[in-house]
Parts: sequence; structure tokens; C-alpha cells
Amino acid sequence: MNKSKFFKVAGAAAMKAQQDKSFFEKVKAFPRLISAFRKKQYKPELSNLFMGIIAVVYILSPIDIIPEALFGPFGLIDDFGILMFGMKYFDKEIINFLQWEFNQKKYKDIEDAKIIEE
Repeated sequence: MNKSKFFKVAGAAAMKAQQDKSFFEKVKAFPRLISAFRKKQYKPELSNLFMGIIAVVYILSPIDIIPEALFGPFGLIDDFGILMFGMKYFDKEIINFLQWEFNQKKYKDIEDAKIIEE
């Protein structure tokens, strides 16, 4: 993949993200997810978080499968692929969180039922 084609693909992905209104909802939901997790109100699927965190660590790490120093823009291919892989898992977790959050709001006025014997 040449440099211009890579940037074309990255640009197309960015444009699609901007057009996807739910993308911004998911970005805004992430701090709420972290807050609910810290308060022990929400328990995320550990596999989703683990895979997403591993992807972020890989991208930030100076160690690469295809190093940019040797291969120039071609070295970004593995980072981009790992980023997309990690985003898939983060996306799954954000969707789970948004569903949980919706259910919390929907049922917030409902209390557990008590059996009253006469």
C-alpha cells in the first residue's frame, strides 16, 4: 500500500466516523463508563476491555511488527490494523454500557417487590 492510498483509506474512515452520529454518542459515553466502573455500578466484559487496552498499549509501544523507522509509512499499516481491532472491542463494550445505562434510566423508579403475607 503506497502512502497516498494509506492516507486515502484513513481519511475515508475519518469521514465515515464523522457522519456516524452514534460515534459521537459513544465517545461521550466512554467517560461515563469509566465513572460507573470506578463506582462499581457497571461491570464491563473483561475480554472487551483487555483486547482494547492491549491494542492501545501496542500502538503506544515503540516495539512494532512493522517498524516505521525502517519502512516509513508502510510501518503504520500494522498500527492501523491493531487500532481497528481494538476499536471493535471498545465499540462492543460501549454498546453494552449504553444498553445498561438505558435500562438503569428506564427502571430507576422500580423497586424490588415484597411479598406481604396476610
